[in-house]
Amino acid sequence: MRRRDVLGWGVSAMLVVFGTTFSGAPKALAAEAGDAPLVVASGEINGTAYLEAGAVCRLADRAAIGPGGRCLVQPTAGSAVDVALLHSGAAQLAVVQSRTLAEAFAGQGPFAATGAMPELRALFSLHGEPVTVLLAANSKIRHPADLKGKRLNLGKPGSYQRSMADALLSAEGIRMEDLTSSLEMDPPRMVKALCDGQIDAAVITGLAPLADVQTALDDCGASLLPLRDAAIDAFLKRHPAYVPLTIRADDYQGLDADVPSFGLKAVLATTTRLPEAEAYRLVKAVVGDTAALRSLHPLLQRLDRKDMAGQGLAVPLHDGALRYYKEKGLP
Repeated sequence: MRRRDVLGWGVSAMLVVFGTTFSGAPKALAAEAGDAPLVVASGEINGTAYLEAGAVCRLADRAAIGPGGRCLVQPTAGSAVDVALLHSGAAQLAVVQSRTLAEAFAGQGPFAATGAMPELRALFSLHGEPVTVLLAANSKIRHPADLKGKRLNLGKPGSYQRSMADALLSAEGIRMEDLTSSLEMDPPRMVKALCDGQIDAAVITGLAPLADVQTALDDCGASLLPLRDAAIDAFLKRHPAYVPLTIRADDYQGLDADVPSFGLKAVLATTTRLPEAEAYRLVKAVVGDTAALRSLHPLLQRLDRKDMAGQGLAVPLHDGALRYYKEKGLP
């Protein structure tokens, strides 16, 4: 199955595959059930993190992990809410963006006011979302450093697209004043501007394949800029929440080869309150049986156990996860 084919899987299909979700208070639901379930905070119901939380729950249920032997997915507004639920104890697990997890652990960025959460721990990583830089058909840009002096769309302030564009510019040492122009268009307008020759390049982010990227490739002969050089390698070493990723040739029609990139990972996080034995059994049930994990949905088919054990974890491993990985020689 080619990657673009998975776009046909909707939320209803996820619900059929993964079963129980809830949006109420976890403690209230546990009281009705009699035994406390294992609760996974998952982000929005139409997101990939929700799908992955469901897959984790499916495998946790098979292994009867948790005091009640049941696992439930709790949709949330995103990673910041997820770590708050972990911190409060309302959720035992959460699928959290690697950068958000690192900031919460250190009490930085949006968590500066609330303070550090040193109890946060990582179990394994899941999907990655690569930065994609679209180039106009007549562009002479060949390397990331060539973006200096060009007309670049960065995305709207406060968006994930913009934050990753800022990360790219930071890695390359390019300041806003070094660009001929920096625009703040959303993806559909961005593609039209690229095709009309109004901009030289545009940053877009998300799990490939992205419909707007395919439109630009189809409609005006756009191409993708490889994002791998010494400056980016140094940036990744300084910021372990960011990891090297690859946009594969079969993600988009018209690509002749894989395109190197970088981005953030989704991480299954927990806290030191999760018993070591439960963490060990959960990692064994998921990372130890990636064939079962991949079988649950097409979007999970590229998950690799070595990457899951070591890529983008951003905070210390839980002792139970560390024990399993040492036994198996991972990563």
